[in-house]
Amino acid sequence: MAAMGRIVAFCCNYVTSVPAEALQEAGLVPEGMEIRRLPCTGKLEIDQIIGAFADGAEAVFVAGCKIDKCHNASGSHRAAKRVKYAKKILEELSISPDLLEMIFVERGEAGPVVEMAQVMQERLEARDASKETAT
Repeated sequence: MAAMGRIVAFCCNYVTSVPAEALQEAGLVPEGMEIRRLPCTGKLEIDQIIGAFADGAEAVFVAGCKIDKCHNASGSHRAAKRVKYAKKILEELSISPDLLEMIFVERGEAGPVVEMAQVMQERLEARDASKETAT
């Protein structure tokens, strides 16, 4: 996979235990993708999400536990609300809200994280292609 844009994934510690490097070496996620593990996505604050973009991330996603299986009861629910609010802030900053997503994953399942990384990479490639045709 081409390394177009840096992707940051905030992941619940219970969701994925596979290091980003292993996923990159297997060619499953884009180079430069960074996984930031959290004790619970409910601990994720809006300023961390916006901060990831400010620090150079071009796409961000949050991978939390399934709502009804959250280890910390309502952490994924809190994270989903914060992601929704952060999307509104991104829009105000003229950043596509499609470059931020929240997914809900079964404990220990890396597949959805890989799929979302690929989706985000495709969105970045489409964004870059549309910029090229606009110039």
